[in-house]
Amino acid sequence: MPDFPRALRGYSPAQVDALIGRIEGTLGRRPLYAPPVTADEVNAAKFGRAVRGYRMKTVDEALEEYIRTLEDKAGGNRMASGEVDRLVGLVRNVQFRTTRVAPGYDEQEVDDFLNATITALREGTARASVVKKSVFAATRMRPGYRQAEVDAFLDRLASEIERLRSDS
Repeated sequence: MPDFPRALRGYSPAQVDALIGRIEGTLGRRPLYAPPVTADEVNAAKFGRAVRGYRMKTVDEALEEYIRTLEDKAGGNRMASGEVDRLVGLVRNVQFRTTRVAPGYDEQEVDDFLNATITALREGTARASVVKKSVFAATRMRPGYRQAEVDAFLDRLASEIERLRSDS
């Protein structure tokens, strides 16, 4: 079981440890004393906060790795090549209008995320949860992509990735 660093306010250690124990049991790495867990359950997990709890970012990163492992074990890690090419084309060709006065998203951050998403699609490691959880710095009084357009595109992209994973 991972030894997570602690933070002043972080995730409840008891809740995290219970879920990690179920995951490790599901993967056959330790005895399973509770029902097996699925990647979807791990993705939907929410933890209470506690003083001197586990550092949230570290736990989130570990859970993303567990999700990939559970999906691989379940055989849900393969997407059809033609569908991957279609999604890569969709991501590569998306264009967002910019704004200066209204809040927008930092263009470089969005572009870097989309490039990383293309790489993940090609490698077969793209996850809808990563797309859904993406966060970008806001801009004001300088160019930025319109937030509503970026959010709508990312919702569509996450839905497409989920659909492709469930079809495989």
